[in-house]
Amino acid sequence: DSPVEIDPIALADTPPGAAGLLAGRASKADVRIEKPRAEETMPTTGEFRRVLQIMVNLIGNAVRYSPPGGWVWVQVQREGGLGCVIVADQGKGIAVEDQTKIFEKFGRVDPGEPGGSGLGLYIARRLARAMGGDILVDSAPNEGARFVLTLPSREA
Repeated sequence: DSPVEIDPIALADTPPGAAGLLAGRASKADVRIEKPRAEETMPTTGEFRRVLQIMVNLIGNAVRYSPPGGWVWVQVQREGGLGCVIVADQGKGIAVEDQTKIFEKFGRVDPGEPGGSGLGLYIARRLARAMGGDILVDSAPNEGARFVLTLPSREA
C-alpha cells in the first residue's frame, strides 16, 4: 500500500473523467450516466488519481448492476465539512445485512453473479479513509443502491 497524497482537488472534476472511461461499457449495457453540472467544483483534499480510481469503481459497479435502459446518477454536494459524490443506480439493491460484506476483502453478496473479484469496494473504502474520508452505502432490495464518497472539504 503506497501512502496517498493529500492535495487540494476539485472533487467534481473526477466523475466526468470516470464516466468518460466507462462510456463504452455503459453504452454496451444500455445504461446512461448523468454527471454533475460542469460549473460545480466542490473543493476538497485528496489524491486526484486515487479519487478517480474510486469513482471508476463506484460508477462501474452502478453500470454493472443497472438494468438495460437504466440510469446512473452522479451528484456532488457539501455536507457540513465534507465534500460528497453520490453515485446512485437503479439496480436490484443491497440488503441491509449484506452492506458490511460488500466492503470486506473478497466480499461479494452473490459469488455466482458475474462481476469483479470482491476487492473493488474494499480498496475504494481504504483509499477514501486514507484521504480522511469514507464510502457509505444506502440501499434496500429492489430500490437500487446509493454510494457516497466523502472527503474533507476546503475553502476554494
